[in-house]
Amino acid sequence: MFNRKARRPRLDIVPMIDVIFFLLVFFMFFTTFKTAVSGIPIELPSSSQAVSFEQNRVVVTIDRKETVFYGAEQISLAKLTQTLAPLAAKDPNLLVIINADSKVTYEKLITVMEAITTAGVSQPAFGVEKNNKRL
Repeated sequence: MFNRKARRPRLDIVPMIDVIFFLLVFFMFFTTFKTAVSGIPIELPSSSQAVSFEQNRVVVTIDRKETVFYGAEQISLAKLTQTLAPLAAKDPNLLVIINADSKVTYEKLITVMEAITTAGVSQPAFGVEKNNKRL
């Protein structure tokens, strides 16, 4: 009535291979999307001379409508100066990166830089995308 022959257990790995393949495709697909660090959609200009900094930094963003953001929060220029002054006093090497959309006017860039330097930041930097093309 019962088959007394010992049956060897069999492991079917085809479903496991399918799952691994779908995970691989998922991560390959979603890691190729480019996201802004601050979450504010801007189009940075590109430069072949771009350098990465590893020191303590603060990001100020200017979007296409010339609205100024500190982190993800919209901020006025006076409030920006008030916010950055204690940080600059505590850390004299504080790096403030200005991520400005490529359509922002030169005048707006200068007014934001004035607000940042008034707070005591000696050398604000511009955020750009690294361009591997050589001239």
